[in-house]
Amino acid sequence: MDEQKMQENILSIQRMKENGCFKNYIEYMQFPFYKNLVEHSRINFDFPMTVLIGKNGGGKSSTLHALFGAPQGYTCGDFWFSTEVDPIAESGDKNRYFYGYRVERDSDIKEVMKTRMRRGSETKKEDPDYWETSRPVQKDGMIPSKRNAPVDKEVIYLDFRAEVSAFDKIFHFSKDELDKRKELLRKRSKYLKRLFENEAMRFPGKADDKMGRMEVLSPKVVDIIGSILNKQYIDIKVADHRLFQNYGTSVYIKNKYSSGYSEANAGSGEVAVVQLVRRIENASDYALVLLDEPEVSLHPGAQENLKAYLLDIIKKKKLQVIISSHSSALINGLPNSAIKLFKTNENGKFYIEENVHYQEAFYDIEDKVSDKKIIYCEDYAAQMLIEKTLIQMKREKFFEVVYFHGGEKTLINHYMTPVTLNKTLSERIFMMLDGDMKTNYVFEESMLTKSQLEDTNYLAECVKMAFGMELEVYPDGGAGGKREDQKREEYLKYLRYYSTNVFYLPDKKIPEEILLESRLVKERFGDILEKYEHIDSKNAKDVVREICISEDGDDQNINHTIKHLANKWSLEESETRNKLVSDLQVIFDK
Repeated sequence: MDEQKMQENILSIQRMKENGCFKNYIEYMQFPFYKNLVEHSRINFDFPMTVLIGKNGGGKSSTLHALFGAPQGYTCGDFWFSTEVDPIAESGDKNRYFYGYRVERDSDIKEVMKTRMRRGSETKKEDPDYWETSRPVQKDGMIPSKRNAPVDKEVIYLDFRAEVSAFDKIFHFSKDELDKRKELLRKRSKYLKRLFENEAMRFPGKADDKMGRMEVLSPKVVDIIGSILNKQYIDIKVADHRLFQNYGTSVYIKNKYSSGYSEANAGSGEVAVVQLVRRIENASDYALVLLDEPEVSLHPGAQENLKAYLLDIIKKKKLQVIISSHSSALINGLPNSAIKLFKTNENGKFYIEENVHYQEAFYDIEDKVSDKKIIYCEDYAAQMLIEKTLIQMKREKFFEVVYFHGGEKTLINHYMTPVTLNKTLSERIFMMLDGDMKTNYVFEESMLTKSQLEDTNYLAECVKMAFGMELEVYPDGGAGGKREDQKREEYLKYLRYYSTNVFYLPDKKIPEEILLESRLVKERFGDILEKYEHIDSKNAKDVVREICISEDGDDQNINHTIKHLANKWSLEESETRNKLVSDLQVIFDK
């Protein structure tokens, strides 16, 4: 799925959520006292695909366990239970959490409290891991109401760190000698082969249905698995069986290059994706899907494809999907409302930060920000304006701001061609030019006629109107350098870059004009400003220089003056600052 299709799917899902298409939807969950989460932590599920991000041991899996135990007939006691080594400490306060769900679009929110209780009787041994619904507790922040029934919702839970095939269970995790393990696999593989071939297994002393069952995945499911892994599969069979001592799952895969192989020769990513797609495709509509680190054993491309699949199946089956992950590929492009960052406070407890951009999330968990955006600008004053504003936005670590001597004409003429012709560079490099050079030209490729798109001179004129100057193109030397098709394509690349990556300082001003608008300048250097009838792009640099001289006696430290003024300006609320913040946010979100 390309970026445009993914964003279309995201917008479609958002509209579906707003229109109430997701029945029995868990809207939020709050934790008055639960494990090591900060008391009364809350998580909102604003988007039907939610990703929990954070360092290992930070509460993500615990949150998935709470979600698993939320619907009718499920309990988080299946995952979280007390032992002598890892006792559940309660200190007089019971572990508990509540959630709010909505049955239909126009239904009122129903809140349900789940509380850990110790239950037993004279005839029944005490269960220390019993969880039950309890009455609403207003002091915990619950809505006053009667006790509500838990949400009626199927749960699909997959922990990809624990997804181990039947072969792996016996070969890698058994304590038997290697020769014994190999011998067992050899002896019993004939029964597995019969099972995959849909024949009677004839396992000694056991009925076939007691030993295993086999499922042939549909061509549709096979295609989905292949699209995620970028492989061409012909046939996939899945067997759940007890042939290798313990209950486990085996797969048999055929692709266009092989006669067939089992999980013994399959990649762990293949087995994991088979299980994921199989379970999700068999899930009922509106199900709750919980995935714990699904990116394990998947390369970045497969992770991107998995994200595309999940968004697609959410649309089709109206699923609510919640994922614990460390994968930047998996969350890149998702709306901020989908990302929940689990952080640690000074007391070692975990809290949840919402509406986080994916780059912020991964910077926090010390994942290297390798795709910093670069902003080219014309001079030091522009660089300081941008950098100081980014600091106030808390975005500075995601950017590098670079200025080039020589002004706009040098910047565009020298750097436009190599940037626009390279896809990687054009996605990372932006230009923030002085506002006085901004033209009124708007490029909309979809509005151009076929004849205009095929007219080299017309496109060259469009480039001139956009940038206020002519730009050279560099076709191949063939045909005497007259490759008109290459010229047209290069002009179009200039125009596309102009429409997406070229920005201007607000209000058609140069940076010094903007600096002089600050309250500090007006209060401290009003006498200098009064010398000028009007301050504009022609004299603003001179005014700044005069301010520098009044402070230092000369203009040798003018950059220090500019830096000081930029810092003060960035701290003041103004319409111009808001415009610059808005443009920088647009760049950040790209």
